[in-house]
Amino acid sequence: MIHHINRTKDKNHMIISTEAEKAFDKIQHCFTLKTLNNLRIEGTYFKVTRVICNKPTANIILNGQNLEAFSLKTGARQGCPLSALLFNVVWKFWP
Repeated sequence: MIHHINRTKDKNHMIISTEAEKAFDKIQHCFTLKTLNNLRIEGTYFKVTRVICNKPTANIILNGQNLEAFSLKTGARQGCPLSALLFNVVWKFWP
């Protein structure tokens, strides 16, 4: 992209790079809900999000045996189609 811009005569371009590595794992569930609340997101969308963020747990299977479940305080659910959308909405307000 930079090479292409350098070859053009019109130099009216801007490249913005944001570092989001591991950010998907660091956003706290309570922050997600507060952000949506501040944005006045209500109704079914907010209720579904609250259910997803309310007391999530994870299980680990080690050598075919389920270990005791533990609670999660941060991060998005892998494979959940709503997680990417929530991340994009919340990341804008993340400190």
